[in-house]
Amino acid sequence: MDRSAQVLSALVKEALQARRPIGRLAVCAGVAGAGRPDEQRVLADRLRQELVDEAGAVAVEVVHDACIALDAAFGSESGLVIIAGTGSVVLARTRAETTHRVGGWGHLLGDPGSGHAVGRAGLRAVAAAFDGGDGTVLRARMAEAYGVDERSALHHKVYQEDLPLQDVAPLVVEAAADGDPVAMDILTSQVDDLLRQVEWLLREAEDVAPRIALLGGMLQNEHYAAVLRRALADRVPDWSVEVVREEPVVGAVRRARRLEE
Repeated sequence: MDRSAQVLSALVKEALQARRPIGRLAVCAGVAGAGRPDEQRVLADRLRQELVDEAGAVAVEVVHDACIALDAAFGSESGLVIIAGTGSVVLARTRAETTHRVGGWGHLLGDPGSGHAVGRAGLRAVAAAFDGGDGTVLRARMAEAYGVDERSALHHKVYQEDLPLQDVAPLVVEAAADGDPVAMDILTSQVDDLLRQVEWLLREAEDVAPRIALLGGMLQNEHYAAVLRRALADRVPDWSVEVVREEPVVGAVRRARRLEE
């Protein structure tokens, strides 16, 4: 918490250099992993302490990073956002202005459709191929990209060198785009698991405007985005779907302005 507060306050102070003196400062920080209210309160308090001398009055809000993505997509209005990056989460705001989240459990408990989950599934498929399972071009592509051409090399790369699993995700998506059956199954099942979370959320929060915004590093891959869009068209055919045009930080600015009201 202390280190996070120091990093964030340093960024705020840098942004304020040409703006002093400041009567009132409003800060919203969208922080990955800060999804629990107690964590948000503690970090907000420490960040406020770091910034207390920067203005006559300081207001600080800390939220999950998905919240600022939601505000970047829809402002304070209703809608649903799907984030698929290193991790994944689904977040929505109802017309009654309540927010609902599904997922965001991290790579050990969840994150379907994320870079981490897709990469992990790809590596498991390569391990299965070494064991005599279904053949896949992922085996050759791992050998080319990482020098993994035998069982011991795969084990060493993952367990001794701590290969970031999300770095393998592009290989899986590319193999799926090229028609590899194993990679195609991985992508389909990961997207299905992600959209199951959308269905769970909509069961809990019925009064959500029928529009979805997509965000995250995985969506930058055209094939992944196309697979996700097709699945959404099947699951929620009457909903509009578009990629978030604004950077998430725009949502943070919008929330900070509301703190001043």
